[in-house]
Amino acid sequence: MPKGKKKGKFEHRRTELPYSSDEDAGIDMTNDNCSETSGQSDLRSNHDEAENELQEKFEEKVLEIIDALSARSNAARASALVALRNALQRRYLAALLSGQRATLADHVTRALRRGKDGEKKAAAAIAPVLALQIGDEGIEEFMSEVRPALIAAATDKTASLDTRTECCSSLAVLCYLMEDDLAEILEVMRVFETIFSGSYLKGDGSVKVSGSVIEEGGWHAAAVDGWALLLALISPDHARSLLKDHAPSFDRLADLLSACSLEVRMAAGGALAVAHERATADGEEWAGGAELAPRLHELARDSHKFRAKRDRKLQRATFRDILKYFEEGEVPELRVRIGSECVTCDSWAARGAYSALAGALGAGLQPLAPHCAALRAALRLPDPLPDLPRPQRANKLQRHLQNNAACKARTVARNKNRDKRSAALAI
Repeated sequence: MPKGKKKGKFEHRRTELPYSSDEDAGIDMTNDNCSETSGQSDLRSNHDEAENELQEKFEEKVLEIIDALSARSNAARASALVALRNALQRRYLAALLSGQRATLADHVTRALRRGKDGEKKAAAAIAPVLALQIGDEGIEEFMSEVRPALIAAATDKTASLDTRTECCSSLAVLCYLMEDDLAEILEVMRVFETIFSGSYLKGDGSVKVSGSVIEEGGWHAAAVDGWALLLALISPDHARSLLKDHAPSFDRLADLLSACSLEVRMAAGGALAVAHERATADGEEWAGGAELAPRLHELARDSHKFRAKRDRKLQRATFRDILKYFEEGEVPELRVRIGSECVTCDSWAARGAYSALAGALGAGLQPLAPHCAALRAALRLPDPLPDLPRPQRANKLQRHLQNNAACKARTVARNKNRDKRSAALAI
């Protein structure tokens, strides 16, 4: 042996392993005494059990949040409404909320009518998500209570502009999804028109540039967007009559293109495109829009330095698409993936509907889309495949007993396999 190298104490362990008769006997020493099928079954069982536990904990938390809606503090109630909206955006809970419909409608209505600013805004934000979650059975009662409260809050001058803007957006989405009465839809459209009429030109044709008009730009723009969203629900002949004989006429709507607020100008451009699209949906000739080209050209090439660079870029990009529609009849196609399904927006009405729904539902768009027929119809998705009936879920005690019995059966089977292996090794 070379100098300096000593044989280690465990040197002999590097040699090949001794021959074992197990190889000839065909015994797999890596077998953990359970078959592949039973192993997969155990994994599925464990996964289902974990999922059930998470669902139960989630539902318990939601019920705790609903109880917190009765807190005495305005801030606590507002926080509970925000937390409930976040929870409803994560999972579909129609079965859990079926017994809470009247309570939830009462809480939302009371917050809109009597709550302070933060509570009103939170109640307005949760209304569309809650309407989709409670299901079709209780939607009439919910709408009859919440819609008038939203209208009152949207026109309440004592509320903040952010709250009024949120109320306008939620009211439009709620009526778009759930309202079937044309008279109610037209009434809400008239409310929206009274709101954004504050951005009309003055009697001498000049633009209103007061500070209040500039501050109210977001509120007026939300009303314009809501009006255009509901206009898409009206038949083409009725839409032509509405744009000709009732406020706002097409020409009056075009006056908003000169508003001092960028949000109002962009909302007005989209509303004019929806109005023209709806009025010509049945192939009838309509003269509206013939005089818009010069104004649209100007907005699509606006380079006024007194406007912010970002505002100019956004305005030019928006009105280039609108101008192309009025000149060539082309609508920029928008494709959006929601879960495993794809939504195609190939019209101005469809683009406006998706934008409004995404803004109102937020992250709840994906978990609610497979279950809510009204939402699927609004997104023009096909009817979902019927779900197979699910067996009634066992309670905690029953699952505990079943798991104990399964564990005992696995232990007995494992012991038998070990006895067989010991007998094979002894041969």
